[in-house]
Amino acid sequence: MKCKRKQKKASSLFELILVIFVSSIVLIYTFVFTKELYETQINNEKIASLKIDLNSTKIIIGKNLPDSKNKLNYDGNTLFYGANILLKNVTSFTMQNSSNILDINITLENKISQTWKFKL
Repeated sequence: MKCKRKQKKASSLFELILVIFVSSIVLIYTFVFTKELYETQINNEKIASLKIDLNSTKIIIGKNLPDSKNKLNYDGNTLFYGANILLKNVTSFTMQNSSNILDINITLENKISQTWKFKL
């Protein structure tokens, strides 16, 4: 009889240790997944903000088209419209004016690159 009690206690203790081990593994992977999800969401938020900035810049250039080709100035990672700052953290900016088309190639923070073509 004493042997059966010891066997039940031992098996109960083994089951408890096994449950704690499996629960620990599940908890650790849950935290890792949550951390990766959070970092991905922060990165997606930054990219969405950059896209909004680029689209706003495109709208401003398009609305003021005849003057835009003369007022745009790129200096030190900043794009200026006249004397005002239009966009910061611009990695590269090129503007080509051929016949009736204004071609602008812009890269923002080495993450997003767009090419815009405007008819003059």
